[in-house]
Amino acid sequence: MIPSHKKGPQGTADRTQKKRRVLTHHTDTQTPLNRIVLVAINARYSHCSLAARSLMANMRTIKPHLAEFEIKQSPEIIANTLAAKTPTILAMGVYIWNRVQIEQLVPLLRSRTPSTKIILGGPEISYDTNSALALQADCVICGEAEIALPKICADMLAGHNVTHIYHAPLPDLSQLQLPTIEYTDKDLENRNLYIETSRGCPCYCRFCLSSLTCGVRYYPLPAVFHCLDHLSQRGATRFRFVDRSFNLTGDRAVEILKYFLQKKIPNLFLHLEMVPEFLSPALRDVMIRFPPGALHIETGIQSLSPTVLKRINRPAHPAAALEGIHWLSQTAQATVHADLIAGLPGETLEMFMKGFEALLQAKPAEIQLGILKHLPGTDVDQETGMQFSPHPPYVVIQSDAMSAQELDQTCRFAAHWERVVNRNHFPETSKLLLQGPDIWQTFDRFSQALAQKHGRHGIGLVEIARALYQFLQNQKSHDTETIRAALEQDYLANGRRTNLPAFLRPSQSEQTET
Repeated sequence: MIPSHKKGPQGTADRTQKKRRVLTHHTDTQTPLNRIVLVAINARYSHCSLAARSLMANMRTIKPHLAEFEIKQSPEIIANTLAAKTPTILAMGVYIWNRVQIEQLVPLLRSRTPSTKIILGGPEISYDTNSALALQADCVICGEAEIALPKICADMLAGHNVTHIYHAPLPDLSQLQLPTIEYTDKDLENRNLYIETSRGCPCYCRFCLSSLTCGVRYYPLPAVFHCLDHLSQRGATRFRFVDRSFNLTGDRAVEILKYFLQKKIPNLFLHLEMVPEFLSPALRDVMIRFPPGALHIETGIQSLSPTVLKRINRPAHPAAALEGIHWLSQTAQATVHADLIAGLPGETLEMFMKGFEALLQAKPAEIQLGILKHLPGTDVDQETGMQFSPHPPYVVIQSDAMSAQELDQTCRFAAHWERVVNRNHFPETSKLLLQGPDIWQTFDRFSQALAQKHGRHGIGLVEIARALYQFLQNQKSHDTETIRAALEQDYLANGRRTNLPAFLRPSQSEQTET
């Protein structure tokens, strides 16, 4: 099944919320004995599955139902919900974020609905067909399944034998239906709308599943514009494009962006993944015509070391990439989210820190510090000295250039950077914290202090504010009143909170709580 995108932390749900969040789309009046259910277990409620909707849109005369869940919901509840639908066929996409849940879910389904045929697909199973999970399925579809799934379902319904491992041919995107119609009104109101105009990636990074496919393929632009017309006419204002390199073909990117300028959609939000070194003059001319903040640009830098980039088969243009990020952030006034990956072959901690400092100078709104993973099917694990966890998400434990201790230090740094800086709860205080020539070292000292007292995750804003207050006081680079005033401004910003913690009240600003 086709890859879905994005992941993130989840929130728990009470019984009422669980009922609300099990979204079932009924598209026909099939009898219970002839029911096909597509199952999507998403990273969070706001992520509606593009993959499942693309399959729905291309099922032709066989019309399935769609049931969506979140990974925080227990496999028992999901199994009971699905069993109550008395399905003839269940088809599920397996991804890095939901594999554990599906490994628990499939045996439960086998016990509750033993006659149901189970089809599995998705990147986590396409390259792991000898696994225990794959062996429990009636059929495993390897690859993009829009053409394969309806054929397999028809054969199953007719009682024909179906091969256990089905290698699906790549579909011609010009022959596929974009899944616009499958977005419900509730999706438009409450969830992210994912738009796909191409598949594949021009890079062949050894750690990425895109390295296993044959370049980039495109949906015809008329079909894309028809899709966007349909959604905008229904009131959609937020569009998240999942294309791996939206601006690879500059003219095509220009045409799509001009479409939105002509539509003049109020409160427009466009999320695009772009290669910052490929910003043509024509593309730049269009992008600066959007209002500040309308464009949210994600860019996978991964590393700024030419040696490391060459080793992972990624084109190396660090200087051009940094210039592009700076232009996007400062001139186009886009919100730029830039990624770095720790643990790449050949990259030492010192090299990673140097890349982080260089990226900071380009002024992206967010720097996402990730850690290398070994996805099934990729060969990055063949590098000498690389050790990965055997369990999802398969993170690197030790690389040939970074020790386990150094990688753990980087993970701790990344967790706190995300909570304190990227989420922008303390913008004014962060300016005080992130001053000087050695920002990594400064934040790392703060991160160590924060971890010693509160760990890495689940830290409340009051605890973070207190830690910032104490750390900045100890640094003695700013006077107490400057620190207190910055924290007060951040804490009360936008009316989110009204009561200052005691240690931030002016009458107690000279006291340091322990």
